[in-house]
Amino acid sequence: MKKTLAIIVPTFNERENVGLLTERVTAALKNVNFEILFVDDNSRDGTAEAINQLAQKYPVRVLVRKDKRGLASAVVDGIKASDSEFVIVMDADLQHPPEVLPAMFSALQSHELVMGSRYAKGGSPGEWKFTRKIVSFVANLLALPLLYRIKDRVSGLFGFRRAALDVSKLSPVGWKIGLEIAVRGRYKSMSEVPYTFSPRARGTSKLSRKIIWQYVQQLVALYLAKFQIINFMMVGGIGFIINIAIMNALIQWPPAPAFTVKGSFLGTDYYLLPFTISSLVAILSNYLLNKFWTFKGWTEKSFGGLRYFTMALATLLLDMLVLYLFAHYLNLPPVPAAALAILLVFIVRFLIARKWVWMQK
Repeated sequence: MKKTLAIIVPTFNERENVGLLTERVTAALKNVNFEILFVDDNSRDGTAEAINQLAQKYPVRVLVRKDKRGLASAVVDGIKASDSEFVIVMDADLQHPPEVLPAMFSALQSHELVMGSRYAKGGSPGEWKFTRKIVSFVANLLALPLLYRIKDRVSGLFGFRRAALDVSKLSPVGWKIGLEIAVRGRYKSMSEVPYTFSPRARGTSKLSRKIIWQYVQQLVALYLAKFQIINFMMVGGIGFIINIAIMNALIQWPPAPAFTVKGSFLGTDYYLLPFTISSLVAILSNYLLNKFWTFKGWTEKSFGGLRYFTMALATLLLDMLVLYLFAHYLNLPPVPAAALAILLVFIVRFLIARKWVWMQK
């Protein structure tokens, strides 16, 4: 029978906690059609065996992974192994109190994403040491631009509607899979449910320097994914270097008087032809990099290449106009003037490319 709610619980050597956790979850959700899916990383303390015994009495099951490790990937595998409409993820160590689950499930009826929050009104980090509070504060602050509507952005207790998340887009690294799911999902509304973080009664904490480093890597990936303009800027920077380098080389290269005598190229200034040539090379380079990196996973609209080059040539004319104005009216040297012109037209290019050339699948 299909369950309405799946509680995903990653485990590794949590035999001492799974029994009490199951009892408290069952008591809290007695009026909900739910299951607890434990995803175990081949624990050596008999965690899976203990869960199988619990399955004789409670709506629980276990997925044992013998060739994988890691909380984030465990959560992703758990989501794939369940088919419920709603999903809530929580830790096995009872630091996430099961008694908050009814409030989270209720919030999911009107919101696509719900975060259990230690920092919303009524919540608390509990009995943390000062250093742990500092680590959490910094980690939370670093994620602010990614999830500004939520106060506890690095919470490990969260829930979502399955329909709002494309699991194939997740890149599970480290422990903060909640942030990953919150950033990569398509949520029209979000909410927070306050809770007090409980001290671990049994077992040992798994926080380490490796986990912190993985979080930094995750942040970089999420910033690049959420703020595509950063990728576009990096591609633009490569094109910028190519453009300016070729233009400067052409200006310095004297194969014919047309390149060296001001006013000899169709009555305009000598630097416009080198700038046009260098810009065309940069446009080709940018198109390929954007296609296979910036907008990777997006669908190129019909005649996407033609659209891109039409956009690029149109903005090239704008580049040339700005270059001309800088060179003539501000008396800037041609190469610095070209650099400023390219930077000013950059945003225009990004907006057109994002809306006119590529679209999300």
